[in-house]
Amino acid sequence: MNLQGDAALLSDQRPEHERIKQCYLDRFPQSAMLFGLGDFHLWELRLREAHLILGFGQAYLADDRAPGQWVHQVPDRKPG
Repeated sequence: MNLQGDAALLSDQRPEHERIKQCYLDRFPQSAMLFGLGDFHLWELRLREAHLILGFGQAYLADDRAPGQWVHQVPDRKPG
C-alpha cells in the first residue's frame, strides 16, 4: 500500500486527541506505556490518495473524496 498525503502531529491539546488515543489503546493495549514516553506521539495523515496492489491484476485506488471506496485499476487496452 502506498499512501500519499500530508502528515501532522496530533496535538494533545486538540479535543479529539483523547478519543483517538483510546481507539489506539483499544487496538493495541500493550502499548499504553508508550504514551508516557516524551518522544511518542500520535500523527494524523491527511490522505490525498492511496494505491493498493494485492498481486497481478489486483491494483486499486482510493482518494480523499471517498477514502473507503477502492476503485479497481484496469489497464488501458489499445485495439491491436
